[in-house]
Amino acid sequence: MAYFSLGARCLLGAVFLVSAFSKLRSRRALDEFTASVRRLGRVPRRLARPVAVVVAAAEALVPVLLVAPGPSGVGLALATGLLGLFLVAIIGAMRRGSAESCRCFGTSDTPLGLRHAIRNVVLMMIAALGIAGSSQPVPTGDAFVVAAGALLAAVLVVMLDDLMDLLAPIPR
Repeated sequence: MAYFSLGARCLLGAVFLVSAFSKLRSRRALDEFTASVRRLGRVPRRLARPVAVVVAAAEALVPVLLVAPGPSGVGLALATGLLGLFLVAIIGAMRRGSAESCRCFGTSDTPLGLRHAIRNVVLMMIAALGIAGSSQPVPTGDAFVVAAGALLAAVLVVMLDDLMDLLAPIPR
């Protein structure tokens, strides 16, 4: 389980790093995320910016906690909690029939839907299993292989909408 735990930390650290960066990279990006928070969570206009900043800051904190010395369970627990909150927002948007696009990793035209809910459930399961996993050290060579695999998986998670669009049938 030490290998899985390491992979979970690498995967989730990379996913949350990209997610936070995509929201905090510019004022415009944060403004767009703030607007989506207001629409998705039905957050009052005056609270939308503080909520957006707290979400982005919490996302940025996850990778820090995952690489900080000490137990990585705190970072994995925060990741699990955030993913759970995002899942609730996604399901709420789906139930309302909202066409709000996913601002998970920056701009996307794809409305929130089942693929985003499934992605979050899978990531939550990985985080939970990572918490349960061993914190025993992994040999250096093996750790590089695990990290490389986890980073490849993170790219697939981040690019999910683009990959699904690429693989979608071409309309006639």
